[in-house]
Amino acid sequence: MFHSSRQKSMIFNNESDMSMMRKKANENFKATHPECSEFFMTHDDERLICRRFERQLIQFCNVFDEPSYFKNIKCTAMNYLKRFYLKHSAMEFYPQNVMFLCCYFACKVEEFTISIDQFVSMLEESLRYETGSFILSNEFLLMEALDYSLTVYNSYRPLDGFFIELKSLYGNERVDILRKHALSFINDAILTDVTLLYSPSQIALASLVYSAEQNNLDISDYVKSLTSEDSMLDKLLQVISDIRKHLQMNYKFQITSTKLKVNSILLM
Repeated sequence: MFHSSRQKSMIFNNESDMSMMRKKANENFKATHPECSEFFMTHDDERLICRRFERQLIQFCNVFDEPSYFKNIKCTAMNYLKRFYLKHSAMEFYPQNVMFLCCYFACKVEEFTISIDQFVSMLEESLRYETGSFILSNEFLLMEALDYSLTVYNSYRPLDGFFIELKSLYGNERVDILRKHALSFINDAILTDVTLLYSPSQIALASLVYSAEQNNLDISDYVKSLTSEDSMLDKLLQVISDIRKHLQMNYKFQITSTKLKVNSILLM
């Protein structure tokens, strides 16, 4: 369950708050080296570098054979990586090392048993010793950056819950076709800051609406049934719209139909 205490430590009000935190981390590091700060990266430069390693994190997680572990580990590790660089500069801690640290620590949290020797054996031989030493030396640093909030809720589980409910309304065959596009939506969302701005269930619902449109399945009655008040429905539709716009803006997410008609309300 996504409690308010979790929301306080993991969900931010807007992108500006996160941008300010990244800028502060960048400036704090520059302040420790004032003699050459003019040659350092900006916080925007750091963000570009971190994005590269976020993509590499997804590729690295493909080494896990068990799909359920892969989904949980990649979501947890990605959440850790994003939150770590809200408090630390990429110039202070090399993102590749932090990426592996987050992946290894996510394995622990998601109860995927793997020793440090087994973990580094998946890396190039030249990286094994340095990476293993970095991981073992900085686990507490990572926990501190995460404010010791280690449990991460991803959007795959609420999506499964939506599917269970929809099958009772539309039948198994019609609902099963929604899975592909919905999962693709969530996979893309993981690479953006959406996961730090909205709850897992909101992202899952946005993925479901998108997939329904791609498959020409009208689920407007179901979306309407999720709330009993028109004002709450308006807010829900706005959240779905904001999530989709965020993905479009960041990754050119292509949506052929951008409107969902619910009780004469158009979601743009």
